[in-house]
Amino acid sequence: MSADPARRGEDTPGPLAILAGAGDLPRLIAEEVSRSGRDLFVVEVEGETDSDFSAFAHARLPMGAAGRLKALLTERGCRDVLMSGNFRRPRFSDIEWDMGTVKALSNIMRLKRGGDDKVVNGVVQIFEGEGFRIVGPREVVPEFVAPSGPLGRQKPGRKARADIAFGLKAIRQMGSLDIGQAVVVLAERIVAVEAAEGTSAMIARCAELRGNGRIAAPAPSGVLVKASKPGQELRLDMPVAGIETIEAAVSAGLEGIAIEAGNVLVPGIAEVSRAADAAGLFVIGVDFGDEGHGGGRTRL
Repeated sequence: MSADPARRGEDTPGPLAILAGAGDLPRLIAEEVSRSGRDLFVVEVEGETDSDFSAFAHARLPMGAAGRLKALLTERGCRDVLMSGNFRRPRFSDIEWDMGTVKALSNIMRLKRGGDDKVVNGVVQIFEGEGFRIVGPREVVPEFVAPSGPLGRQKPGRKARADIAFGLKAIRQMGSLDIGQAVVVLAERIVAVEAAEGTSAMIARCAELRGNGRIAAPAPSGVLVKASKPGQELRLDMPVAGIETIEAAVSAGLEGIAIEAGNVLVPGIAEVSRAADAAGLFVIGVDFGDEGHGGGRTRL
């Protein structure tokens, strides 16, 4: 990466660049941005992007083509960059060696070690150091952000509310270790913790535990709790709950899903609400309280 991209005025943000990883979320965001009337440009990442972006201006680049990416975004007039979808960690063999990449090498190599938070913060530093502005989903598609309160007709009962509070407390305490963004709680006991496998795979483990008798309580029981970690860089790593999450929770015999209002994305909220109602599952947006992650009272 070399020269800074052209700066635009405060009132003309210019085209939005979307770096698309795996999953449906990048496409859903692109569709919403397009409906808003803002120009956008999608960069498909080889080996990662798996949605169809043929309806949008787009290009395809290898994971490590830092120099070409810089030149392409500058040519398109994109200063704002949104990264969306799932990305694997960069491998040394993926890096395309040009002068721009060599200049960013020290920052790129830092992405190979540490937890997700360290990787995400390193990516932000690389882009912002080159004059781009990293933007997050809350800024670009605020309608995808989870609201407070029930998302459908079902509401958690007293025992489920206690499980939700217990799960939020666990996520706060695990956050300092950069572990995960979700847990499954039953009778105020953590029965599953999200790690590198992702939320759906974690929920699938709960189905196995129920099937082999390790979870003895009959279905539906147990609550998936999903929230941001303390200090999490939400521009690049905002938790997501969607139709796939609903389907996984139903398959595992869970009673409901609690997500942190304001800090979790729910693309297609109306569709998610209908799916939850059809399954008899509660989905609720909850707040940590005025003191935030630092220990404030959880409002349910």
